[in-house]
Amino acid sequence: MLTWLCVASFINQGVVFPIYLAGMLVSLAIRDMAPEELHKLVETTYYSFIQPSQREAALEYADLLQAHGLALMGVFALRTLVRFIGTFRMWQGWKDGFHIYTSAQLLGMLVPILIAGQQTLSFVGFILALNWCYLYFTQRKALR
Repeated sequence: MLTWLCVASFINQGVVFPIYLAGMLVSLAIRDMAPEELHKLVETTYYSFIQPSQREAALEYADLLQAHGLALMGVFALRTLVRFIGTFRMWQGWKDGFHIYTSAQLLGMLVPILIAGQQTLSFVGFILALNWCYLYFTQRKALR
């Protein structure tokens, strides 16, 4: 079971890490845009894909990314890197990997709230993070 968890984590980390790095580049690009220009970009790019009731939230999220995107993407990328280290340590059989992984998961949920406020808190994301921590917790007896 531990092997399957580690493989699933490696796949997840391999997918999201480049996305967060790309997010850092996008954040750099939109950081200095005028708010009206950013809103126009969001309107022309995303409005055909989202419901009219979601349009205001999309603009608010774009404003959040403009203000804090680089820091948030940096935190998420760092969290993913530390999660990788923790997963790799567990893959090697070391108990400290569990503590590294769990610390990265939980701090990776807390630090964005400290940077940009409550709107970065995702209840589903928090439950998923706790679930992965619990799944690894159940496999601690396999670690030295």
